[in-house]
Amino acid sequence: MVDIKIENIDIPIKDDNIFLKGSIYFTEKTPPKAPWIITCAGFGYHRGSKFVKSYTERFVKAGYYVLSFDYRGHGETVRQTGELLSKKLFDMFPKIFSDINKVISWILEEQSNRLLEDKIALFGRSLGGAIILTHGFIDKRAKILIALCSRYDYEIHRIKFPKELIKKISPKWFLRKDPSNNNRILIAHCRDDETVPFENLLHIKKHLGLNNENAIVFDTGGHSFKEHRDEIFEKSIEFLKKL
Repeated sequence: MVDIKIENIDIPIKDDNIFLKGSIYFTEKTPPKAPWIITCAGFGYHRGSKFVKSYTERFVKAGYYVLSFDYRGHGETVRQTGELLSKKLFDMFPKIFSDINKVISWILEEQSNRLLEDKIALFGRSLGGAIILTHGFIDKRAKILIALCSRYDYEIHRIKFPKELIKKISPKWFLRKDPSNNNRILIAHCRDDETVPFENLLHIKKHLGLNNENAIVFDTGGHSFKEHRDEIFEKSIEFLKKL
């Protein structure tokens, strides 16, 4: 049994005078320098949630450093920002997306002694996938992007976001077609996903010009990839070899 070590961290967001609460995970067998994976949770979830924790532990045991953090309005960070489902929602939401760039900067600036050749990957589901395919996509410091059941356009979301906000959080407005996307991006979705409809994957795949092997499709599994989580991990590990 591999013992996972945890370092709790505070990631400063100086513009708003807050800290994002997070943790770094590794084992005694993790190389002194190794690639890093940032795990991005779904809406309402945090670094200790079952789905996030499961993949965090798997990636750590595979030899990666993993950084997982709580968004504004989520987990421990809520103590500083307040609840997300409040009057602050529309102000807080775009910052939840752009904070990923601050987290990447923090790793490069504060963890360079443990980071192998600036190799950073992003892995996330649902809201986390949308963060990855927006501000993660435009940040070339993130070498690999793995986005599960991500929404393509928040204009059709059940929450009626203002139009100016939609452009700040929808992959539709960030993604660009490029042959190099196939070496950088892996997406996945289940056809029976009732939270984020399967059609979102088709839009993302077309927009990015992804090959079929870069878009993993399951007939069943819902929004949480039930009964397919092992396969998601195995395909992710294989794709991460591109780092």
